[in-house]
Parts: sequence; structure tokens; C-alpha cells
Amino acid sequence: MAKSIVIAERDNIAAVFEDNKVTEFFIHRGDILLGDVYLSKVENILPSIEAAFVNVGSDKMGFLHAADVIGKGGLQDKLSPKQKLVVQVVKEPTGHKGPRVTTSLSLPGRFCVLMPQESGISVSKKIMSAKERARLKSIVSLLKPVGLGVIIRTEAEGQTEAEIQEDLEILLEKWNTIVTQAELVDAPNLLYRDQDLLYRVIREACTEDVKEIVVDTPYAMHRTQQLIQNWNLNKNIDISVYKGSEPLLVASGVKKEIEQALQIKVNLPSGGYLFIQTTEALTVIDVNSGKFISSATQDETILKTNKEAVKEIARQLKLRNIGGMIIIDFIDMLSRADKIAILEELEMAVESDKSKPQVGQLSDLGLVEMTRHRQGQSLAEIFTKKCSHCNGTGQILEDFGFASSLAEGEMRSKAAKLKLPMNGKNKHNNEKHNKVFNHQNTQNNQKNDYDRRNHAKQDDTNQENNVENQDLQQPQEQQRRDNRNKRFNKNKKYNNQRRDEQKDSMLQQENTEIVAIDTQVVTVQDTPVVEPEEIKEVVNPIEAAETVED
Repeated sequence: MAKSIVIAERDNIAAVFEDNKVTEFFIHRGDILLGDVYLSKVENILPSIEAAFVNVGSDKMGFLHAADVIGKGGLQDKLSPKQKLVVQVVKEPTGHKGPRVTTSLSLPGRFCVLMPQESGISVSKKIMSAKERARLKSIVSLLKPVGLGVIIRTEAEGQTEAEIQEDLEILLEKWNTIVTQAELVDAPNLLYRDQDLLYRVIREACTEDVKEIVVDTPYAMHRTQQLIQNWNLNKNIDISVYKGSEPLLVASGVKKEIEQALQIKVNLPSGGYLFIQTTEALTVIDVNSGKFISSATQDETILKTNKEAVKEIARQLKLRNIGGMIIIDFIDMLSRADKIAILEELEMAVESDKSKPQVGQLSDLGLVEMTRHRQGQSLAEIFTKKCSHCNGTGQILEDFGFASSLAEGEMRSKAAKLKLPMNGKNKHNNEKHNKVFNHQNTQNNQKNDYDRRNHAKQDDTNQENNVENQDLQQPQEQQRRDNRNKRFNKNKKYNNQRRDEQKDSMLQQENTEIVAIDTQVVTVQDTPVVEPEEIKEVVNPIEAAETVED
């Protein structure tokens, strides 16, 4: 499998390609990076959780677990408040959590890893030859100082004594610099940082199957050639400087790969897709068949989709640098043989991952639990931030439908309780209303009295005539009496109706005047402050009318 490496030192980003697809990113971003060594100060010791918090000069305190503190005895025996302590970052800060640190330092090189607080020599388990293991162990035992520990890496297999010695001397020089700096500076302070992106990429990713390396500056090309020569790497690697008009990350497709790796949905070759969602607690990966229906049977379709998902999941975990607990929801499989095959493929797919993933069993619900060692910040933590609108949930609140009506009801309630100052205009309008209304009532009462007197005179005249002709015109008298009563009732009804219409007209006119006054009082700026004793309730025209009428 042909591999190529793109290194953009100006952007502190590098990418490893396999078959024209990015399989790994190297990114140097952030204030606190994995592998940083600090002179810290112990701020708080918590025996209840067997941990301490140390100040490394950042906004967030470093978390130091008791298991990461070298020495014998309890945590309080090994640490004391305000104590200076040399620590190394083993987990970068994530979210609201600060970095996790340890007092067991490790300085990685190309062929060896120096362990200053340890002793002894360890050899990588991937070196299978017993003879080679013994040879490497004897070389390192002669070169390392007393009291220091060394881990021999897989890349040391087949290397000469001179090459291993040169690598070990570089690591010892770094350690001596750290010790010297710790004596000169005050805590908290940064003592060492592996800032060289190019050095790290060549050290970690430049294997025998790398065929091409593209860099963005001539100086980076010169250093790459020098490192490859010093470490006796593949001499057939094609090293070139990018000279195009577009940025290297754009022209090489690295920018596009980063953007795609930040998406939730990942498409599979045959039409299926993955949904990858990360929360504070864990990462969930959902496998879906999508539009893939080309296989002969449903079981074959499910098995093929799950196999494609396994390869893409292993790639996405490295690309996104996802760590912690991971739950994979495969498409349900009925065959036990298919389930075993998927688990085996998943274990093989993550075998080359340096973050040491651990794969669990497939549950009855088709779920697979796995863990992956967290190394540095994830891709999303580096390149994204929490949305200010949805607060990171990916959802915004819809209008419930009754929010506007509630607001209107509240406004009406406030308007009902509104009290207007009784200025001169208000008093004048109220007095005018009372005078007009009283005058109208007086006129109505006078007319009613006049009607009653006329009816009374008519009744007297009719009564005299009736006495004279009582015996002769008894039936006619009864009819006239009925007609008189009808006329009286009709006049009375007409007068009452007219009075009600006049009353309603007066009320409508008064309400119009009050609304106009209300608008003037509320909208006019620089309205003088009215003392409480000058504020009165607005006169209700209906109540006022009833009072006058009574």
C-alpha cells in the first residue's frame, strides 16, 4: 500500500495518505499540547478522590491522579501544598476539563523512549526475534546512564549501534535541558515542548512504505532529507517542495478531508452511511444500509454494509482522534457466523492504531463497545466551537404557538391596571361629560313628565264623557281604554329607547376621548414624574353614568 505525507509547517498541519485517502492528521494547535513538560505547583490535595490539582500556568488546573505520582506511601505523604513538581501532559484539556498530568516523564525518539524517573530496559513486543531483542538490549545497557529507563521501539529493529546511540544522545540532551530549566525558573512554567512538527511526523509516520513527502518550504525539504539520512530510512522517498499558486493544504485535498471529517454523516462505497456523534460521555456510531440493495439477499446486504462500515470506522477514529468510550450500532445480523466475522474484522482494522483500541463483544442488540486511548484533542475540539444559538445541542427552540398569546394577555393585563395622572385635561373632559350627561337626563325627565300630564288630562276628559254615556257606550269605553293604554306603553317604550341610544352615544364619545388621552400620556417623552398621591384610577364611563342616573 503506497503512502505519501504532506507537511505544511506554516500551518502546523500534516497528513498521511494511503491510496489517495487521508488516514491520519498531525496538528499542533492549542496552549497545552500532549507531551509538554511543566514545572507546576501543587494547589489542592484531595485524598477522598486520591488526586491533586496542580497549577501549570493555564486557566484550568492540571489533574494529577495518585497512580501517576512516583513514590511510596499515600498521596499526602508524596505531595504537599505549594510544592514544586515536574509533570508532563498525558491528556490535553477537553471541554471544561483541564489537562491530565503525570510525574512519570517520557521523551520519545525515533528508536528509543527515555524514561527519566524509571529504571531498566524494555523492548517492544512487536520485535519477535529473541536474538534481535537481546542485541538491542545489550546496546542500550552500555549507552544509557545509571538511574534512567529506556524503552526500545519497534523501529530500532535492524538498526546499528551508532544509530541507536545518536538517538539516545538526543534524548539525554533534552532531559538535561529540562533539569536545568527547572532549577532556574519559577513555578508554574513550561520547561519543554516538542514544537517541531516535521521532526514528529518523520519520527512517527515515515515508515518503509512511504514513497513521497511534500513540504511547503525549501528549509523543510532540507531538514527532511537530513532526518531520513540520519535515521537510515528509505532512501527512495521522493521529497519535493510544493510550488503551486494555491495553498498546499487546499491543493493536496487536506483541507477538504478535514471538513469532511467534521461532518456527522459519512458515506460508504456501496450506498450505506455512518452517523458519528460525540457527547461528553461517549461517542456513538450508527451504521445504516441506506440505498444499498445490490446483493442477492438481505443478509448479504447487511453483512457487506457492516464490513464496509468496519473499515471506515477504523479510519474515522484515527482521523477524528476520537478517544474514550465508543459504541457502534451495527445493522442487526441473524447469523452468529456473521457477527463473529464482523468482530474479527474490526479487531484487525484497528490493530495498527497506536492509540491501542480495545474491542468488546457484540451484544444481542447489535452493539459493540470499544475504548480508544485519548491522545490530544479531537479534530472537532481543535477546529470547532460551541454554537452560540443552540449552545452546542444542534437544535433551536421552536415557537410553542401560545407564546404570542401569552404576551398579548400580559400586555392587556398591564393596560387594565394602567393609571393615568389626573392632569387638567383629564379633569376638564370628565366635568364636560358629567354636565352633558346630566343635561340630557334632565331633558328626558321633563319630556316624560309632559307626556304623563297630557295623558292624565286626556284620561279626565274621557272619564267625564264616559260617565255621561256609561250605560249607552260601555263597550266603546272599554275599547278606548285599551287604545289609550297601548299609546301610553308605546310612547314610554319609545322614550326609553331614545334615552338608551343617547346614553350609548355619550359613552362611545367619552371612551374615544380617554383612549386619545391615554395615547398622549404613554407616548410623550420626558413626561414629568407623577407623585403617587396624584395618581387616580381612570373613570369608568359606564359606572359614572349609572351613578348620575341613580
